[in-house]
Amino acid sequence: MLRFYIGRIPVGIHFTFLFVLWIAYSYFNDLTQAALAGIGILIGIIIHELGHAITARRFGAEKVSITLFALGGVTTYPPPPGLTPGRRFLTAAAGSALAFAVGVPIFLVREPLLDNQTLEPIVVGFLIATLFWGVLNWVPIRPLDGGQMLTSALQIFFPKSGAMAAKVISIVFTAGAVYWLYSTGQEFAALY
Repeated sequence: MLRFYIGRIPVGIHFTFLFVLWIAYSYFNDLTQAALAGIGILIGIIIHELGHAITARRFGAEKVSITLFALGGVTTYPPPPGLTPGRRFLTAAAGSALAFAVGVPIFLVREPLLDNQTLEPIVVGFLIATLFWGVLNWVPIRPLDGGQMLTSALQIFFPKSGAMAAKVISIVFTAGAVYWLYSTGQEFAALY
């Protein structure tokens, strides 16, 4: 695993992150452009995970770390004392929120960037990671951020039964999504 720090936050990149290159290659059909797209995706996912990490630290978490792996990342930390469901909700939402805050301005000025053969795959990868994955990550399916947000929101109003209700909603939503993906011929996406 490749390891480095961003500030005081350790970041690890698992070898399975190379799967991103295979996906990018299937789109670009060029190894160099796939590698450049991988850089854009890497930057986008790190920004997303930094949203979680910075928010968790703001709420008192210590030993916060980020790990990137095939098609995503995870921010881990021991829950600090006083981490309320509301704060857990904000921490889960912060990843996509930061990604949107950085990705939307890039999207708005993308045209001249996409005209550059070197920048195009980086920008495409970055926008997929920040905007597409950002939206997808808010779907209320566990372990996605949306599933964590749903759990936290329900625990605010139903402290004893919120987590169980969120699991049931997540399962129903997952079953519906898998059915829809299969019925529309998107078997690969359904497997994910």
